[in-house]
Amino acid sequence: MSVLAIPRGAILSGGAWTIGTYGASVVLRFGSNVLLSRLIAPEIFGMVVVISAIRMGADLLSDIGIGQNIVNNPRGDQPAFYNTAWTFQVLRGLLLFALCCAFAGPLAGLYGVPEAAIQFGALTLALLGMTSTSLFLLQKRLHVSTLTLFEFVQDLIGTAAMLIFVLWSPTVWSILLGNLVGALARVVGSFLLPGGGNRPMIDRRHIREIFSFGRWIFLWSMLGFLSVNFDRLYLGSVAPLALLGVYGIARTMAELPAFLAARLGHFLVFPLVSAAGEIPHERLRREIGPIRLGFLLAAAVGIGIAAAGGDFIIRGIYDARYALAAGMLPLLLLGTWATILCSTNEYVLIGRGKPQYGTAASSVKLAYLVIGLPLAFKTGGMLGAILILVTADVARYAVLLVAQMRARVGFGAQDLLATAALLATLLGLTALRAALSLGTAFDGLWHL
Repeated sequence: MSVLAIPRGAILSGGAWTIGTYGASVVLRFGSNVLLSRLIAPEIFGMVVVISAIRMGADLLSDIGIGQNIVNNPRGDQPAFYNTAWTFQVLRGLLLFALCCAFAGPLAGLYGVPEAAIQFGALTLALLGMTSTSLFLLQKRLHVSTLTLFEFVQDLIGTAAMLIFVLWSPTVWSILLGNLVGALARVVGSFLLPGGGNRPMIDRRHIREIFSFGRWIFLWSMLGFLSVNFDRLYLGSVAPLALLGVYGIARTMAELPAFLAARLGHFLVFPLVSAAGEIPHERLRREIGPIRLGFLLAAAVGIGIAAAGGDFIIRGIYDARYALAAGMLPLLLLGTWATILCSTNEYVLIGRGKPQYGTAASSVKLAYLVIGLPLAFKTGGMLGAILILVTADVARYAVLLVAQMRARVGFGAQDLLATAALLATLLGLTALRAALSLGTAFDGLWHL
C-alpha cells in the first residue's frame, strides 16, 4: 500500500484521534497526580520512580520488537506470524518476572526501596506479556481511532483503581496494585478487540524474520531505555528519595509533549511509512512534510508558553513540599523539545526499515549522560544534572539528522523553523512577565 493511497483526511483523522485521546489521558493523569501529591509523601513518589524505572528497564532491555515486527513485516497479519510472535511475547514476560524477583534484593539495597515492592511491581511484566497481538494488527491497519480509544479506557480503569486503593491506604502498595489492575484491563480488553484470538505456536519460517529485524529493535530499545532513564537510575542512588519524588513530578509534567510525539510516531507515522513501501524519498517527504510541520509549530508554541509560565501551575496546584519542581520544570520542558524532534525523525527511519540509526543515536546520548551526569551532579548538584539532561537529546538529534540526510528523508529546515518559533514564544512571554514585575520562570533555578 502506497502512502498516497491513504486519503489525507484519514491521516488527519488518525492524528486528531491520537491527540484527542492523549489530551484526555493527560487531564486524567495530571488530575490523579495532583490528588496523589495530596495523599502521599514525596518519598513514596520517589519509590514509585525507582520501581517504575526498574520495571521499564526489564521490559525494554529484552525487547525484540514483537509489535514492530508485526507492523513492519508484509506477513505480519498472517496467523502463523503473529501467533509465533505472541508465543515469544508470553515466554518473555514470564522470564522477565522471574529475573526481577531474582535481582530484587540487590536492587532494593541499592535504591532503598522494599524488595517485595519490586517483585510485586514486576507482576505486570508477566501479565502484559499475555496481551493479544490485536493491538499491533490495529496499528498495522491504521485503525487509529479504535487503538487510541482502547488506550484511554485502559488508562481510565488503571487510574481509577489506583486512586481508590490510595484513598483506602496511602502507600506504595496501593499505587502498584492500581498499575496491576490497569495491566489486567489491557490484557482482557485486547482479546475482545477484532483479531483478538491468539494461540501458542512456533513457526520456524518466521522465527528468523522476527529475530533479524528484532535484533536492531532490541538494541534500540535497550539503549533508548538507558538513555531516557539513566537520570532516574543514577539520581535514585545518590539523591534523597524526597528530592527524587519532587524531580519525578517536574519530569512527568515536562514529558507530556514528548509522549504525545511518541504516540503520533508509534500509532501513525511508523505504520504509515511502513505501509508506503519503497516509494521515492521525495514523494514520502512531500506527503508527510506539511502535516509534520503543522504539528511541530503547534508543539513549539505550546512548549514555549508552558516553559514561560509553567512555574505558576506548580505553585498553584502543589503544596510547599513540591516547590522545587517549579524551578526544574522550565529547563526540563526545553529538553523535551529536542526529544520531540528526535521522535518525529526516528519513527520515519524505523518505518523505512532502518532502526540501526536510532540505535546509534541513543548510544551517543547514553554516553553523554554516563560521562556528564555524575560529574555535573557532583559539581553543580541537581541544577547541574538537569542541564546535562536537557542537552543530551541535542547530541542524539545530531546523529539522527545525519542519518536522515543519508536516507534522503531529512526535515532539518522544518526543525529549525519550529525551534525558532519556540524561542520567539518563550522570549516574548518572558519579557512580558518581566515588564509586569512577575519575575521569570527561571528564577527558581537558583534554589536547586
